[in-house]
Amino acid sequence: MPVRKVIPIIVVGIELVVAIAILFHIGENVSNKGLSLYKFTPLLGALFGSALTLFSIFASARSNKALEPWSGYERSSWILIGCGQIIWGLGESFWRYYSAISQSPFPSIADAGYACFPALCFVGLLSQPNSGDRLQRTLVALDSLIAMGALLAISWFLLLGTLAQTPNQDGLAKFLGLYYPTADASLLSCVVFLLMRGQSQLYQTTARKASLFIIGLGLCFFATSDFIFNLQQNAGTYVDGTWVDLGWPLGMITIGLAAYLRCFLPRTSPDLLESRTQERNQSLGFNAIQLLPYMLILALFAVLVANIVSTESTQVSIRVVLLIATIGVICLVLVRQILTIRDNMRLSILQARSLRQIEEQARHITERNSELEEGIAHLKAVQTSLANGNSRARAHLKQGILWSLASSLNLLAERLANLGEARKQSEMLSRALIDLGGAIERYRAGQPFKLPVTCERVPEITPILHAIGVQKVMRSSHTTSQQHPLEASPPENMSIKRSFSPVTLNEYEPPYNS
Repeated sequence: MPVRKVIPIIVVGIELVVAIAILFHIGENVSNKGLSLYKFTPLLGALFGSALTLFSIFASARSNKALEPWSGYERSSWILIGCGQIIWGLGESFWRYYSAISQSPFPSIADAGYACFPALCFVGLLSQPNSGDRLQRTLVALDSLIAMGALLAISWFLLLGTLAQTPNQDGLAKFLGLYYPTADASLLSCVVFLLMRGQSQLYQTTARKASLFIIGLGLCFFATSDFIFNLQQNAGTYVDGTWVDLGWPLGMITIGLAAYLRCFLPRTSPDLLESRTQERNQSLGFNAIQLLPYMLILALFAVLVANIVSTESTQVSIRVVLLIATIGVICLVLVRQILTIRDNMRLSILQARSLRQIEEQARHITERNSELEEGIAHLKAVQTSLANGNSRARAHLKQGILWSLASSLNLLAERLANLGEARKQSEMLSRALIDLGGAIERYRAGQPFKLPVTCERVPEITPILHAIGVQKVMRSSHTTSQQHPLEASPPENMSIKRSFSPVTLNEYEPPYNS
């Protein structure tokens, strides 16, 4: 089994061991001072989770084409989260030290480590890469603010309002008591922010998608335990080493596992990424993640109703702040709806424009198809005429797509016509030469020379007649007889009639050369 598959299994096994140790109080009272090992599981979880986070980041720093590359400040954001885990672990170590020496750990130097983790983690999560256009980023930010406002208002109803009215605490203790629940609500709203951002194309890769889900789960573990701890601490009912403490170590280890998966999961192939993007674009309606802000708004209205119907003095005193927070959340919802309506109107205009363009393209395609059909029919007719022997057939297309084809067809027809004329001339010359040969043979036999009719339209015959001396006979026939100008009997004083022997045309020099 590959190492990248073994380590997640080992991490899950460690989390099970931690949960068993806390739930069953393993290692209780192992020293004379009454120290219990299970109480140190949050510290061990923080150290192990931070070590896994930073090791994964720096071990994957080398360029590896098989792994998903970093984008923007993504690597720095994970480093901030890992540093926040280390600092929280240092704060936990001071808390355990003060508890071991029976001193009050709140407020103390331990709170410096506790307070830094939410801030560093919040900045690191906001530094994660983002994609999409400006409107999409604005809508995601508004959804996150809506979720944060709703969570803070609910926290005010459950805890913050009561803490703000506590009279017996000093300024630092009151500030920290308000800071921790507020930071927990911010971390939970940041989880909503990450889930909303995870709908973009950049987070369709396997490494980013898995790490986003796992770190959201880890933050939920951590923030839930922290918030319940603050509630019980304020009510004076908190007991160290109960199930409430599960969220701290499990959350830290889960965050480390998220960093490991982001660094060492293989790179997503372009085909799979394109397929996931198409499936996301084809999905209609709201999914569970997009409904989270609206579910929190419903919870906020339920809290507001419970506060209004309550007659307790504490609830009455926090009612104004709760109403202001609710109105602020409603205003954010209205702003988001206005932006959504404007975006829908813009999309409607673009859709109508696209439909007009499609109709125009369809009309052009119809006209082009009609033109093609007519042109093809015309070219077929011309081709058929040429095939049937009509060399005068021509295509009459002067423009359009088939104009070049019509020009080529006309050029071919011209060449075919020229070849036909050349063939006729060749046949005429061949026939004239055959008839001339017969006339010469008869002339040798003593018959009068009569130029064949087929030779009259062949000017190439004249040099041949000059070469064999028929020219003289033709001239004497005009002065001594009334025969046809091209018919003559050879004179008696010309011995050529009897002594004429077969020769070739090359043996004679034409009379016009002398």
